[in-house]
Amino acid sequence: MKSSTVTGGTDRHSTLPPLLKQAVVAHESGRLDDAYPLYREFIAATPGHPMALHLFGLLHSQRGDYPTAIALMQESLRLYPEQAEVANNLGNALKRSGNPEAALGWYRHALELQPRYVEAQRNLGLCQMALEQNADAVASFERCLELDSRDAVAWLCLGNAHRCQDDLDAAIRCYDKALELRPDYAEAHHNLGLCRRLQLRSRDALRHYDAAKRLGLDRAELYLNMGNALVDIQEEHAAIDAYRAAVTRNPFNIDNHLNLNSLLWQHELLDDYLASYREALDQDPGAESVRRAYAIALNQKDDFEAAEKVLEQGLRYSPQSSDLKTLLAFTLEGQGRWEEALKTHAEAINSPDADPNHEINYARALLACKRPEEALQHAELGALRMPFNQRALAYLGLCWRLLGDERDAIMNDYENLVAVFDLPVAAAYPAIADFNDALATVLNRLHVGKRHPPEQTLRGGSQTTGDLFDRSEPEIRDLVSGLEECIHAYVSRFPAESEHPLFTRRKDQFHFAASWSVRLARDGYHTMHIHPLGWISSAYYVQVPGEVAESDEFGGGLKFGEPDIDIGPEGAARRQIQPRPGRLALFPSYMWHGTVPFQSDEPRMTVAFDVVPEKP
Repeated sequence: MKSSTVTGGTDRHSTLPPLLKQAVVAHESGRLDDAYPLYREFIAATPGHPMALHLFGLLHSQRGDYPTAIALMQESLRLYPEQAEVANNLGNALKRSGNPEAALGWYRHALELQPRYVEAQRNLGLCQMALEQNADAVASFERCLELDSRDAVAWLCLGNAHRCQDDLDAAIRCYDKALELRPDYAEAHHNLGLCRRLQLRSRDALRHYDAAKRLGLDRAELYLNMGNALVDIQEEHAAIDAYRAAVTRNPFNIDNHLNLNSLLWQHELLDDYLASYREALDQDPGAESVRRAYAIALNQKDDFEAAEKVLEQGLRYSPQSSDLKTLLAFTLEGQGRWEEALKTHAEAINSPDADPNHEINYARALLACKRPEEALQHAELGALRMPFNQRALAYLGLCWRLLGDERDAIMNDYENLVAVFDLPVAAAYPAIADFNDALATVLNRLHVGKRHPPEQTLRGGSQTTGDLFDRSEPEIRDLVSGLEECIHAYVSRFPAESEHPLFTRRKDQFHFAASWSVRLARDGYHTMHIHPLGWISSAYYVQVPGEVAESDEFGGGLKFGEPDIDIGPEGAARRQIQPRPGRLALFPSYMWHGTVPFQSDEPRMTVAFDVVPEKP
């Protein structure tokens, strides 16, 4: 039992009734199974005992039975309202049960009863952070430190709240203070590592992660973050080892699997590729999130029959899962079994947990089967419920195209909505060619994979890891400045008032949601795709083979309007842009785009990014 329960040794228990005393001693010793029947027997004989109700509720909370815990503690407080400790523990049970809003009130009640109750004050701050009320959390943790300035845990929590506000300098000061008070505080080292990596100081981050590890921190999260920092400094094989350690410690965290298997694929270590998923499912065949990720990975490498088997097994454990049904429909599509796929999509949208994405997936399959009228119904449902969902807009436009609806030409105005700019030349360079040469030198160092990431659309090339525009190299900073100038010019063309799905999101302020570089080799290309998480997407040409830049005879062009499914002659590309070094193309993220394979021994290198408007 923790400090917020009856503690203090046998003398403290001397006034308790014998049966309750036995229960408390067993509880404090960690023998919950022994304490349980003793509490139950005592409460049956003495139903109105507030302490027994509280402690029995605490035991239920420790066992994860939050509804019973909450009811018992509420009854204890009804009988005797002036119990700050019970109010605090009731708040904990409510928060753990998924009701942090209700928990806030009980933490505040505990503090009304006992204003210097540090644990309740800290719990209030943690609950506020869970609700993303980070400014309030900062105030709560600062109050903890007013009560005890040497509270290392409060310093750590205050640092976490500042980090959630993106105030890394303030967070680092708090973590440093926590370590000053507790030099062996592994969690503070770990969180310092998170901040240092966000400051693009990945080697410093690794030193803190190593310190946390030496001090006994042994969580999957630590090894996942170590792996991320090792990728930053291009120590990919050490990163693979770190990701393996993360998977071992938590085989049901999907990020652990995704990061590990992406590196294995890119570095052609294929003997172990996807093995982590199989091992996790051996431990728990009902782990649906792992099964979904495994099936997606199998689909990405066109192993549709294996994916079908994995998903059929999953549906035996979760027969109503709309996600598993949708993924199964995709595997059937991959095998050309379209009628079965349509039936499975229909089952998915009628499942209890269905969401608008399943409607969009069904619309896609109906379009591929040349049934645009039916597809339109589902695409409209998806777009109505998710008006800025780029996939919904993309397939809605295809429905309109096949049905001859003029709205397609308005939404997908390839001539006017696809804009081409020449990047402004940074002041330090005499010409754009000089800048691109310097930029290419930086980017080439970041292209370390032997093949494309398995989840991406490129074929025959490599892609950088992480968010490119988070890097601090001056060439990248100059690139970002030039891109921002072009994006502002592009957005300034949008009408201020419009229901158009691109224009209606117009904001003068925006930020980069993601950024990366792609380097393609001979015969390399991008499959047709859209950018689901964007608003405005892009391609900036850093290096283009001479013969490709001069003529489309050798391929390499950026084409628009051809979808990712065969819809017949109506699916032909509607516009093509020939690449040229220094050229930037901007376009709506919902527009279908891809590239033509090119013939040259010189590389074709681009930088791409997604832009989203700033939230109000």
